[in-house]
Amino acid sequence: MSKRNNRVALIGAGRIAAVHRGFIRGIAGAEVVAVCDADAALAETFASEKGIPNHYTSIDEMMSAEQPNIVHICTPPATHANLAIRVMEQGANVFVEKPMAMSVEDCDRMIETAERYGRRICVDHNRLMDPVMQKVHKLVAKGGLGDIVTVEAHQGVNPPEDDTGGHWSVADAFAPLYNLGPHPLYLVEAFSGPARDIIVQGAPIASDGVLREIRIMLPGEKCDAFVSFSMGAQPYLNHLAIYGTKATARVNLNTMTLVVERDRKLPKMVAKLLANLDPAAQMVQATISVTLAVLLRRMKTYPGIGNTIRAFYRSLDEGDPSPNSGFSGRENVRVLRAIESALRKDPPADQEREITWNS
Repeated sequence: MSKRNNRVALIGAGRIAAVHRGFIRGIAGAEVVAVCDADAALAETFASEKGIPNHYTSIDEMMSAEQPNIVHICTPPATHANLAIRVMEQGANVFVEKPMAMSVEDCDRMIETAERYGRRICVDHNRLMDPVMQKVHKLVAKGGLGDIVTVEAHQGVNPPEDDTGGHWSVADAFAPLYNLGPHPLYLVEAFSGPARDIIVQGAPIASDGVLREIRIMLPGEKCDAFVSFSMGAQPYLNHLAIYGTKATARVNLNTMTLVVERDRKLPKMVAKLLANLDPAAQMVQATISVTLAVLLRRMKTYPGIGNTIRAFYRSLDEGDPSPNSGFSGRENVRVLRAIESALRKDPPADQEREITWNS
């Protein structure tokens, strides 16, 4: 529950803006007063369908007329920096979709503007606040895994969101990386710390212009991290594994389930059998729990977005730091840019095998 009334505006009237609108609607003291989109018909339809009183095609006009104190930026990443800077200059705090921007320089401009005008930025690194990840964070904080040895993430690439190719996430060979890449990168960084090095392996660009497989090693300040992207492996999987000195946590981010594997001081053959039975029992229990939460409408699609929005609004009330600050968004973009830079290098003409670059 918010301690003050928040006047909220949305920039962008697409699918993800509708998700944001749904979660904001459930926050006491928050009212979406306007939506702005360059497409006038889309803005009008969105406002009508979502019960938003006003719609605009001009950001400056919307900011002047509505004076929102929070603006959600739900537009393609290349537009994030300029939009965020404009609304911060005109009095709003910013909740921006991932990735924060398309360059480190743009992230720096956003951070500098926020500091100059006393605004807050929150980047939608939503999977950090998925219910299953909140369980993992508590487990790690209590020492349930011991010391973290290494962390691994596997990000499958789902079918294009727009088969016509019109959506930004399928605009070019690197668009899927910027669309889905932020998630595993910020997830592993939460445990490994910022990357001290970025080691990339993968075919630079396939003959059809699509990047199918990418592997990244990220030696971090706390431990090493590994991330893999796959457009070929089926079914589409989205996993995180955190290996500790006491136990290993395995997270399925598609099904929101967690399995913890531990050593047991039992006779060898008994321990081996329990290594199958115990995870199976945990998986059944977790699946039932998630299914009930969905059926009883206690869990919506993209629950981490809702949790992140609520945490950001609370931080504004309490004067606390944003849950995912501009600096965390900047680090994410730094790594994304380094991966793209490595993969854009041309391999030797006589060498078609995968090549590794250190950046």
